[in-house]
Amino acid sequence: MARPGWLTPFAVSMAVAEVVLVLAGTRGAYPVLLVWVPAVAGLAAAVAAFRGAAVRTGGDLRAFWRRVAVAMGFVLLAGISQTLDVVTLPWSGMPPIGTRTLCLYVVGTILAITALLRLPAGGRTWRQLLTAVLDVAVVVVTGGIATSQYIGWFMNRFGVSESAWWLNIAMIAIAVAGAVVVVKIMTARRSPIPRAALWWLAPIGLAGPLSTLLMTALRPWPHLNGSAAVLPFVGLCGTLAAHAQHRRLAAGGSSRIAHPSAGRRGSAVPLVASGLISLLVATVFLRTGHLSTVQVAGTTMLLLLVVARQAIALAENNSLLDTVARQAMHDELTGLFSRRYFTAAVASTTEPHTVVLIDLKEFRAINDGLGPAAGDALLTAYAERLTALAGRHAVVARLGGDEFGLLLTAAPGTVDRLLAASAEPLSAAGHELLVDVSIGLTDGDTADAPDSYRRAELALREAMAGAGGRVVRYDATLERQLSRRATVAADLRRGLAAGEFHLLYQPIVNLPDGRLIGVESLVRWGDVPPAGFIPVAEDTGLIVELGAWILDTVCAQAAEWRRRHGPDALRSVAVNVSARQLLDPALPEIVAAALARHGLPARQLTVEITETAVFGGGRALASVTALSDLGVAIALDDFGTGHSSLGLLRTCPVDAIKVDKSFVDGLGGSPQQEAIAIALTGIAETMGLRTVAEGVETVEQAQRLYELGYRQAQGFHFARPLPAEAIDEMLAAQQNRVAA
Repeated sequence: MARPGWLTPFAVSMAVAEVVLVLAGTRGAYPVLLVWVPAVAGLAAAVAAFRGAAVRTGGDLRAFWRRVAVAMGFVLLAGISQTLDVVTLPWSGMPPIGTRTLCLYVVGTILAITALLRLPAGGRTWRQLLTAVLDVAVVVVTGGIATSQYIGWFMNRFGVSESAWWLNIAMIAIAVAGAVVVVKIMTARRSPIPRAALWWLAPIGLAGPLSTLLMTALRPWPHLNGSAAVLPFVGLCGTLAAHAQHRRLAAGGSSRIAHPSAGRRGSAVPLVASGLISLLVATVFLRTGHLSTVQVAGTTMLLLLVVARQAIALAENNSLLDTVARQAMHDELTGLFSRRYFTAAVASTTEPHTVVLIDLKEFRAINDGLGPAAGDALLTAYAERLTALAGRHAVVARLGGDEFGLLLTAAPGTVDRLLAASAEPLSAAGHELLVDVSIGLTDGDTADAPDSYRRAELALREAMAGAGGRVVRYDATLERQLSRRATVAADLRRGLAAGEFHLLYQPIVNLPDGRLIGVESLVRWGDVPPAGFIPVAEDTGLIVELGAWILDTVCAQAAEWRRRHGPDALRSVAVNVSARQLLDPALPEIVAAALARHGLPARQLTVEITETAVFGGGRALASVTALSDLGVAIALDDFGTGHSSLGLLRTCPVDAIKVDKSFVDGLGGSPQQEAIAIALTGIAETMGLRTVAEGVETVEQAQRLYELGYRQAQGFHFARPLPAEAIDEMLAAQQNRVAA
């Protein structure tokens, strides 16, 4: 099927050729059929272009382009028929045109109007429908006034013969088609057809009246014809319309829906119609000194229609503004107030109040594990619970994500009820889910209102960090903590750039002989304890950069020990990787690059992760799987203190579990205190996993661990974290003992 890429230049050349022939025909005669060649060829190009557009589209688009192709096909037949009329019918005061030809023009025009009216226009309100009806009425009245003037001029020129009347009907029908296109463009709320294509189709409506005018102008030259002069441009406009559709397809927008601007659509129709009629009436009055009854009545009716249409459009605009304002102040999913409304309500409150901010714990894990539909259902269900608990006088808002807010002026006990409700499951998408919460709150009066939201945010941040439990109430110490945290963050960035960090290594030993078999790397920064800077590094994202430095330094040190003491001196060197690092897609590449840079086998590196970091799956679990695929060993640190999901041992590629110190402390006590430590070693043995006991501080604990089946341990009983040089000495001494 031909495409507009070839047809458009051809249609342009036909239009240019027609202009040249008309200009040449005013200077000398030539065969009467010559002027019709570009006319028929241009129409044929348009038919081919429309068919090509239909082939490359589907649905409503394909149906539309097929219909206009059929309509243009009838116009092409009419052009061929008129060519025959020129050589077979006698000249009788007007260019020869038969009834067959006029019927073909009218049929083609009616088919084109039908195709346009069947275009989908999208959903509408009653105001939009009424506005569209008034737009059509404005165009009809405008066209009626213009038609009355046109008919008077036409009868003066061509008389009232049967042929003249048929010609008049055909020209008016073509003009109506153009008006329908314009109205469709301006009133359609949405359309699958590119607006550029519709605008190229609109000028075709001028072909009828323009050809009549040219018939009058070209009467001195019988070999020229007004229809022949216009038809190549009809074909050109049609080809350009199809070309606009092809450009949309090439841009990847075959199914895009055009959304015209409501404001521009609302004003264009009455303004254009009023302007045209004003110009017409003024011209007639200046030429004749009076106006006809049709012109006066039509102009009055047009004025009334424009006023009514603009009044309805104004009401529609006000309704849209109200809708936009409501959407801006309400959350779309839950129907609660939005963050914008909530912050404004807090800042403007004029009575003692309490601001409560709530974060749903582990919402991301639920959303990732059960899917977005379940996550949305959970948010909606929690919003309903929150509204019921807060009461009708509270302002309840969804602030974004899984965060909610309450503005309370008289609701004692609300926070207690929120905590109590957390023990009751919520139904969401067929699941019964328990949702725990972190709560930050502050009390204030009118003077405190502008700062209440910020203070509640500080309290929520502390609650989410676990520093103050599930509920944190704002006090002045939070401000000081925030200031200290900002200072630590700035110092962290500076310290990382200045190389102020260093590593210590805590030995991991074999039981029962205490032989050194591995180390765990621990980062240190001057006199600041790890608990003082690691959480800040997590919050600021600096943990990613710091973690990359640790990985590189550990790999370099491990490679050096391997070179000095042999490939089997240490089984593994462990590095702790945070949840934030696991969310970094580049982590596996960073690890692989560090291993390659220092020539360290992947099996000699162990990456320690927490259960919480990978419990929700998603990006974190993908990173762990990629690390395992590299050959790096994966260890679950502090096992038993996080989510404690045994299913995690199946879904996560784990090689070792590190039993938390809290379980080691219970050894030597009652059977109940030892139960978990006993169970964990049994599970690990069954699943083929290594177990490392953490926090061993006494010889009795070490002995009992060995009796329970543990073969690896670490803790102060064996050694505190040591610098690399001390590990060097331990390895050398161990080698000497073996040699002796």
